[in-house]
Amino acid sequence: MVKYWGKDNVVWQDKMVEIDFPHVIHAQQFSLDDLEKLFMLTAILKQQIGKGKKKDWLNGNIVLNLIYEPSTRTMTSFSVAGLRLGADVITPADPAKLSSVIKGETLEDSIRIYADKVDVIILRHKDDDSALRASRSRFCQGVPIINAGAGKGQHPTQSLLDYFTIRERFGRIEGLIVAICGDLKHGRTSRSLAYLLSKYKGVEIYFVAPQVAQMSPDVLDYLTSHNVKWHQSETLKEVISFVDVCYMTRFQTEREDPEEKEIMAHASMVNVIDEQLAESMKDDAIIMHPLPRIHEIKWGVDKNKRSVYFLQALNGDYIRMALLLCILNPDKVEKLLASAA
Repeated sequence: MVKYWGKDNVVWQDKMVEIDFPHVIHAQQFSLDDLEKLFMLTAILKQQIGKGKKKDWLNGNIVLNLIYEPSTRTMTSFSVAGLRLGADVITPADPAKLSSVIKGETLEDSIRIYADKVDVIILRHKDDDSALRASRSRFCQGVPIINAGAGKGQHPTQSLLDYFTIRERFGRIEGLIVAICGDLKHGRTSRSLAYLLSKYKGVEIYFVAPQVAQMSPDVLDYLTSHNVKWHQSETLKEVISFVDVCYMTRFQTEREDPEEKEIMAHASMVNVIDEQLAESMKDDAIIMHPLPRIHEIKWGVDKNKRSVYFLQALNGDYIRMALLLCILNPDKVEKLLASAA
C-alpha cells in the first residue's frame, strides 16, 4: 500500500464522497510533504533511468492503459514509465470503439472486469467524473486508478510534471508569478495546475483569456478560500513582461458546444506567442505547454531559451515512474529516498 497519500473528501453529485487512495484522482489530494517526496523521487529516477536503461523494480506487475480519448504524450509516457521499471504494459486499441463499450457496456462494468486482471489502471475518459466513478471500491476492487485526463475536469499527473518542471528550473514554487493562458473554460490541465499551485505561499496567478474562455468560478472560489492571489486578464501583452511562468494551452475544440464554435475560434487567436513576444519576457522566465499545440506558440519560439515544453513532456516519463513506483513498490521508494538523504 502506498505510504505517501491517504484519504480525501470531494463533493460529487452534491454529496461529500471519501476517496481512499492510492488512487490518483485530482491535484488537491497531494500534501506539500507528498509533493516534496515525489519531487525527490522523480529527480532520483531521472538520474538513474534514461533512454536505453531499465530496472526490474516492477517485475510481475501489469499496467493497463485504458485510453478512451486520443492521447500521444500521456499514453506513451505511462507506457515508457511502466516498461522502464520492468512492468508489463497493456494498451487496448481504441476501447471506445473496439471493446464492449460499443455494445453499451458501462465504464463501471469495464473497470470491474479489468480489475481482476491487472495491478494498476491508467484511465483517460471523456466524462469529468470518470476517474472518481472508476475508483469506487465495488468496481476497482482495490486496484489503483490513475486519472490520465477526465473530460474537462482534471489531469493530475500533468500538473505534477508541470510542478516538477517549474521546480527543476527555479528551485522553488513559492512566490512565483504564473500566467495560465488559453482555453481555461474547457482545459483540465489548467484546472489541475491552479489547484496544485494553491498549496504554495506567495504564488500569484494570472488567468489570461477572453471572457468567453475564462476560468470557471469553482476554481476561482477555491483559490480565494486558500488565500491565493489571482487576477484575470484578456491579453498576454498585459502580463508577459513580469511573469515567471507562461503556461499556454490550446483551445479544446472537441469539448466546445456547437454554439460556441465560432466565438471560441475567434478567442483562440487573441493570445499567440511569437518570437517577439517571447523575447519581451524576463530573462529567466519559462514558456510551458502541455501539448499538443495548434497555433498558440509559433514554431520559431522553440529556439528560445525560455521554451521548456519538450523538456516538460520528457519529465512526464519520470513523474509517472515515480507514481507507479510509489503505488506498486513503496519499499523500493523508501530505499531510494533513504539513499539520497
